[in-house]
Amino acid sequence: MYNICDFGAVSDKNINSTKAVQEAVNECKKNGGGVVYIPFGVYMVASIHLYDNTHFVFEPGAKFLGSENIDDYDEREKISYPLYQDCSHSYFHRSMFRAENCSNITFSGNGIIDMREVWENTAVEGEGDWVGKRGAKIFAFKQCKNISIESLTLLRSTDLAVYLAGCENVKISKLMLDVNIDGISPDCCRNVTISDCILKCGDDGIVVKSSYTLNKKILSENIVITNCIVSSRSNAIKLGTETNGGFKNICISNCSIYNTFYGGISFEITDGGELDAITVSNITMKNVGYPLFIILSNRCRAPEGTQIGSLKNIMIDNVIATGPYDSWIAARMTCLWKKKESSCKAHIMTSTVTGQPDKKIENITLSNIYFSVPGGGCEEDRNVILPEITDKYPENYAFGEKNPAYGIYFRHIKNLVLNNVHVDTLVEDKREEFIFEDIEGCKIHN
Repeated sequence: MYNICDFGAVSDKNINSTKAVQEAVNECKKNGGGVVYIPFGVYMVASIHLYDNTHFVFEPGAKFLGSENIDDYDEREKISYPLYQDCSHSYFHRSMFRAENCSNITFSGNGIIDMREVWENTAVEGEGDWVGKRGAKIFAFKQCKNISIESLTLLRSTDLAVYLAGCENVKISKLMLDVNIDGISPDCCRNVTISDCILKCGDDGIVVKSSYTLNKKILSENIVITNCIVSSRSNAIKLGTETNGGFKNICISNCSIYNTFYGGISFEITDGGELDAITVSNITMKNVGYPLFIILSNRCRAPEGTQIGSLKNIMIDNVIATGPYDSWIAARMTCLWKKKESSCKAHIMTSTVTGQPDKKIENITLSNIYFSVPGGGCEEDRNVILPEITDKYPENYAFGEKNPAYGIYFRHIKNLVLNNVHVDTLVEDKREEFIFEDIEGCKIHN
């Protein structure tokens, strides 16, 4: 066991203990691995490099504070290959904890990591402030194996809180997050479980990616998300938007979603790639913008020659979404100028399940679904014609503010099954409950 205080760490929020913690980690590495122990206290740190066989254990109540000087963290690395994703998914070095090509790294112990909302001074070249000026990640793991992060509280990060790219055999459990940007983001990963976490996020909550960050197309596959509670200023649980490789064999179950601005469950194939074999079950939602958003589009932020992807074999069962549709105190925004809590109200829209005119999505089954939506649509809304979403950012608002259905709008689908699917409105609505457009093979059972 390597106690960080034995290497010079001081419980003082104004004293930088990064060097001491790193020395404890280095000594652990030199001896083949072991436990790096954080005793009760408050320690200010910046970037820590991790190695094989390292187990961080926090004494209950021990706290790491992120340095408020962004220059204390490692500089962004240089990347020699093309980037087809946001900078948050391209860079790893500017983080509190980072590891690359390592195995057997774990964190546990009911500790707290508070990043204190540190921001970049300048944006990444070629990017505006919105995308290119972020802070430091908490965890950034690249091509690692056998990773476990559990029983920690993560606060006030201004870049992705937990980001893993190209990792295998990952267990994330019992985390509590209140962060400015995305919460938990496995990207091009396989064999991942995310369970028993409580998240309040200023951007997406739990979001699985499949980007080009490793300079090749890689599936995200064999992923389980279960027993989580999520609130988000964007989407609660999402596959996308980066989809160069795609998603396969993913199970989402037993989750509670509340106070979410956009989608409760969102599946998006938009940069090529395939989405196949996805199940969703036992989900409750309250006060979300729209319960369901499934789309195949062709933004094609991808290497030259990439074709439109595919989306098929989705089964969604036992989902309830209700109001009240009230304002709430949201997680902090991603905006640089919004560093305080503010009220937020869900962006109420109709759920949509759509493919493309020349590429249908296939084998979509919805069963035992109940949505209670605000309603209030007028007679003339029945005649609204939705645009095709092709190369735009894949979000429901791209269809426009009006929809001819108040329940679910279905378009460009082959083999659609609805079994006991019902939508009620809180006030009278003149629109149709469901709209079916360009459906090849539809079975409805009440």
